[in-house]
Amino acid sequence: MIKLSDLIRTGGNYTDSKKTGEDSEYSRAGERTDSPATNEVTKRNTAAKLANLLEGLSFPASKEEIKNHLNSRSPAMGNRINDVFERVQNNLENGKKYADVYEIELATGLVKNNES
Repeated sequence: MIKLSDLIRTGGNYTDSKKTGEDSEYSRAGERTDSPATNEVTKRNTAAKLANLLEGLSFPASKEEIKNHLNSRSPAMGNRINDVFERVQNNLENGKKYADVYEIELATGLVKNNES
């Protein structure tokens, strides 16, 4: 794993299009270290939409806090978030606090961990 301090010390540029983004030489971070993928996105567009919609949410967050945050973002998105809201409603546990977007994506089935 590359640390920000290493990038700064070595003069690495994380905005270099050859190292990040669509034009990257690598399709995922693990290729750089020759390590196998541990996660698999099952619904890429929905996972990306969920991550964008959860921007600004304070973690840890409960199912109700997540739903409220999504509802506050929905006027700008209209009914284009129904798929995301449905996954949150049907898959997150009441009373549980989720630590981050990744944990929510795992719980909603948008990402699966292949390490087990």
